[in-house]
Amino acid sequence: MTVPDKVSEAKRIIDKAAERNIMLKLIGGLAVRNHCKIIEFCERDYSDIDFVGLSEQLKDIERVFTELGYTHNKDVLISSGGRRMQFISSNGLEHVDVFLDKFEMDHDVIDLKNRLKIEKYTISLSDILLTKLQIHKINEKDIRDILTILKDVPYGVEDKPGVVNFKYIAQKCAEDWGLYYDVLLNINKSLSLIENYTLTPLEVERIKTSLLVLKKFLEDEPKTSKWFKRSKTGLRRRWWNIIEAEDREADRRRV
Repeated sequence: MTVPDKVSEAKRIIDKAAERNIMLKLIGGLAVRNHCKIIEFCERDYSDIDFVGLSEQLKDIERVFTELGYTHNKDVLISSGGRRMQFISSNGLEHVDVFLDKFEMDHDVIDLKNRLKIEKYTISLSDILLTKLQIHKINEKDIRDILTILKDVPYGVEDKPGVVNFKYIAQKCAEDWGLYYDVLLNINKSLSLIENYTLTPLEVERIKTSLLVLKKFLEDEPKTSKWFKRSKTGLRRRWWNIIEAEDREADRRRV
């Protein structure tokens, strides 16, 4: 599929599921693109369409995809321990992954089970941004996705459509020193690389302001005892997760 085809197909699937009160929301690069105002800036290659859904609706999710012409690759569900479903298009060329309830990252899992009603087609903008900022070995496309979100979307301190909740991100980081460390590192990387992108002075200023405000939120948020305990070890012990090979491959395709 071309990128516009992928976007159209993703929305077709989500709309079909919503007709039956089945929760499916986009995650990854296509989720970023859905909120991008200037497509030329955020446009890039996207390998697959990826969603988050609810494990309690597993059978219903399977039924929706089957009716839309997809085949369920049940081996993925088994090998992932029930954490991920995979569907293959009728021509065998397209794969669609559905992560159930939670999304395993370079840091602790993000539990999305109760956060899928904020946006119509995607996980919340706060969770989209967090999935990008938390990457331990961040690459250019992830930096571009971060800049895209902060260029086009306002920030706030509550969960609502079209807004990035900086308070939520800061609270997540206040619970996990390793997450805090990598998010802060990637905020600084984004600040240092912003001049490499074709942006107007106003866009540059807006992104810089958002990044600095988010950084202040992270620094000011009261940390948990777990955070302080882990901070004492610091960089002397690995602070990110090593995901299984099959999950790493799914992540590479997802983002």
